[in-house]
Amino acid sequence: MTSSFNPPPSVANRPTAVTIETWLCEQLATSLNVAVETIDPDVPFDSYGLDSTEVIGLSGELEEFLQQKVSPTLLYDYPTVATLAEHLADSALETGG
Repeated sequence: MTSSFNPPPSVANRPTAVTIETWLCEQLATSLNVAVETIDPDVPFDSYGLDSTEVIGLSGELEEFLQQKVSPTLLYDYPTVATLAEHLADSALETGG
């Protein structure tokens, strides 16, 4: 018999900063219609010309990817792919996923 209960992801199953960074670079590249290799994780998001609608959309996709609430303002508080990924990975450890 299988259970329909899906427990929340454990800390061990949470994406790492590297995984989050890779995912963010791929999403940005898709959104901007550029090769993923052109996305530098240390370049500020605003350098890519994202408007507020795109920032909100990206934060929504990030919520789905992480299966946790993500404030759209995080992309302003942590203005690069690298700093945002590190923050999200660290906050997942602090909250237990």
